[in-house]
Amino acid sequence: MTKRLWFCFLTSLLLATACASFPPPTERLTTTEAAIRGASEVGAAQVPRAALHLKLAEEQTDKARRLMQDGYNERAELTLKRAQADAELAIALAKERVT
Repeated sequence: MTKRLWFCFLTSLLLATACASFPPPTERLTTTEAAIRGASEVGAAQVPRAALHLKLAEEQTDKARRLMQDGYNERAELTLKRAQADAELAIALAKERVT
């Protein structure tokens, strides 16, 4: 019985350490927010295809913030990468429409 308790304790300790070891992606959050602002400034909201990607970027950024609050930093990092890619695509689509 004590071996089983010891094993459960070590397993939970390892899991807690693994989850806490990934730092919050604050820098990625900042760059993603900047990309979203850039998309807004070039008029992405006025171009239907660009507006879709801008909206996706905003939603994914909100989701990443919630993930960070809950301690899921690695998932938040991946969500922010996707959001940044959508924001940059919105910029490209908006600029393509203007030129």
